Amino acid sequence: MKRALVFVSVLGLAFASGNSPVPTAEPAPHPSPLVDFKHLPWADGETLTYLVSWTALEAAEGTFVAKDKGDHWEFNLGLVSRGLVDTVYPFTGNFWCLLAPTPWRSTEYGEYRFEPSRAIKERTRVDYSQRVATREIWSKGETKTFPITENAVDDIGTLLYHLRAGPWKPGDKRTLYVYESNSETESEAECQARETRAWGKWPAQPLLRILVLPTKGTHHKGHLLLWMTDDARHLPLHAELEFRYGTFDIDLVKTDKLLPIKR
Repeated sequence: MKRALVFVSVLGLAFASGNSPVPTAEPAPHPSPLVDFKHLPWADGETLTYLVSWTALEAAEGTFVAKDKGDHWEFNLGLVSRGLVDTVYPFTGNFWCLLAPTPWRSTEYGEYRFEPSRAIKERTRVDYSQRVATREIWSKGETKTFPITENAVDDIGTLLYHLRAGPWKPGDKRTLYVYESNSETESEAECQARETRAWGKWPAQPLLRILVLPTKGTHHKGHLLLWMTDDARHLPLHAELEFRYGTFDIDLVKTDKLLPIKR
């Protein structure tokens, strides 16, 4: 139960995997589309609040905040348990990650997470020049290193914004490289369709349906199905996350400082 909530808290694509091998040759370029960092689909200070539900029960609420730091972006997620979960297994967490262009790649991610039975405090920094990442596990007084095999990778946080950046049309596919803990996974994202539908408080409007499936580096099955607006903001309105702990629904319930849409 608690692992499932943690997984959902970051709208995870962190499909568990084994450690990645040390590369023996120069890796291929990161196969993401060209991202225009001067015209991203979010504004400085954009705030998105999501309600996470599990089998129709409220499980958690998470708020994402995007901050422009000049030479990089910082993304923060504040998480708190809700409903019955808050009574049975209350938890809070703060997750952060740094995105440095260009190319699109994560340079740091970390978390402060507090649960009834444990507290996790750690930070991971990626050094692409040395092809290594260093994890400082402050809650255990440990430091670990592990190899980075790609020229550019995402962590779970930057991945969510990566899916919003760049153009999408039905049939488009992207290969995603994700590091979580000390493991590398690959997933494939595909724009399945452009459709008009309503979600929660959001009226019917044109949306892009994106399916993300784990490919290499994981033995777990599951999927992330995401609906985001087919406009300049690529605003994620609803997601369905299915994996071994069950199926979770994630709905956008509150926004602030959205990028204006030019008409």
